[in-house]
Amino acid sequence: MSVGKSIFVNQIGYAKNKTKFAYVRKNDVSSSSFLIKDSNGQIVYTGELSAEKTDRLAGEPICVANFSDFTQEGSFTLWVDEKSSFEFPIGDDVYNHLYYLTNRYFYLSRCGQKIVDDDFGHEPCHTSKALIYGTNEYIDVQGGWHDAGDYGRYIVAGAKTVMDLLLAYQESKDSYKDFDILDEVRFELEWMLQMQRPDGGVYHKISCWHFCGFIMPEEEKDEIVLAPVSTSATADFAGSLAFASKFYKDSDSEFAQKLLDAALKAQEYLDCHEDELYTNPAGITTGGYGDKDVSDERYFALCALYAATKNETFYQKAMNSRKNHPQWAEAFSWACVSAYGTEILIKETDAEAKDELKNSILQTADKVLEIVNNASFGTSLIKAYWGCNGGVCDYAHILLLAHDFTGKTEYYEAAKKQLDYLLGCNPLSVCYVTGIGKNPTQKPHHRPSGFLQKTMPGMLAGGPSEWAADEVTKKIIDGKAPLACYADAYESFCTNEIAIYWNSPLVYTIAKLKLV
Repeated sequence: MSVGKSIFVNQIGYAKNKTKFAYVRKNDVSSSSFLIKDSNGQIVYTGELSAEKTDRLAGEPICVANFSDFTQEGSFTLWVDEKSSFEFPIGDDVYNHLYYLTNRYFYLSRCGQKIVDDDFGHEPCHTSKALIYGTNEYIDVQGGWHDAGDYGRYIVAGAKTVMDLLLAYQESKDSYKDFDILDEVRFELEWMLQMQRPDGGVYHKISCWHFCGFIMPEEEKDEIVLAPVSTSATADFAGSLAFASKFYKDSDSEFAQKLLDAALKAQEYLDCHEDELYTNPAGITTGGYGDKDVSDERYFALCALYAATKNETFYQKAMNSRKNHPQWAEAFSWACVSAYGTEILIKETDAEAKDELKNSILQTADKVLEIVNNASFGTSLIKAYWGCNGGVCDYAHILLLAHDFTGKTEYYEAAKKQLDYLLGCNPLSVCYVTGIGKNPTQKPHHRPSGFLQKTMPGMLAGGPSEWAADEVTKKIIDGKAPLACYADAYESFCTNEIAIYWNSPLVYTIAKLKLV
């Protein structure tokens, strides 16, 4: 009997009263029908497979098993011929544990603080003062989340993560009490405040000069350096802190004002300086997060500051920026944050401009929807690339906004398919979130996990990549379809790394789909 090799299901499960899709490798089966068995082996449902579909990413014919009208609670398997899926649950709370794990990952990734955990606890790390690049001056900068598989901390990545988590909080605050998202985000914000110079500019990142090996964070003892100020960091800082300020007004008005004041100071710096594009200066070889076009970051900052202050000058500058950059596509990535600004403005501006802004989101969403409808596994991808699983979540964000604006269920269903894909509905039958599901990622490119030979739970792996940037991946991609170009190996950073800004849109997607 073949389990999980030919039939692909969402391994976390399906909400009882929502749509349910599984995927079947057509070349492995002869039957055109499927059945579902309960945990006792009894047949409880039968259905017909869809017509096959083949796209470039999957590289083979795939059929869909639609069992949306099956609403019985319990644990089940889906069968075609003598082949079975992994067991999966159906119920009302199947995503609760997933939501908790993907949130708690951020606590486990805190820097400069003692972490309490049976497996991944450690003493405070990276507590020495940091050298300001190009000077002999050292300053104390503590806190923040370790960015990815390494121990650097990056403003650009952190700002996107803050935005995703705060937007997720907006969606889930009334229904989710197991993790304090605002407290976790505040930990990052406290670090970000330390990254601002007295003149308002914001250092791009803080890290050691080079990546370390697979060691625990408190064992990285090399000199820490603050990289130069950049426009992208300063603008992302201004936008995310301005947006965050409203979330803390009721609980800590002084902290909220501190955030807004820092954001305004960053904007003053931006107003007085031409673009300062970031590339790693000589001697620093850690992640760059460079960006050749920072107009979208400037726009995002202006949108968030307008929402926080209602100062019409910020609004006019933001709208002028849109007119001056018609090449923008709305996006939620670290490299393009335009959609964060647009989403903020839609909730804050007048009817005429609101329609224009909504249409901009809908134009992007319709392009994504077309891709989803033509994809064998319902993904939003046109290629497999480093970190594409995070991109899948960002596309889900666009689709979910389109659903909000129109009420059209096809947007919602397309977004839900992105989550299904990540949780097992893919040609490798892998759940890309660690520590959960029947066949999860086991060996993420993540230094604590690699050192301990134990997998930290709740991390979203980057996913398949047609571009092999590491030696492990180079050895396995020949002749494989793009969605199969994935290596579950510690050394495969281009397919199996993790990152805060991939986890954060996953948290948002789960919250927005209201599956908790």
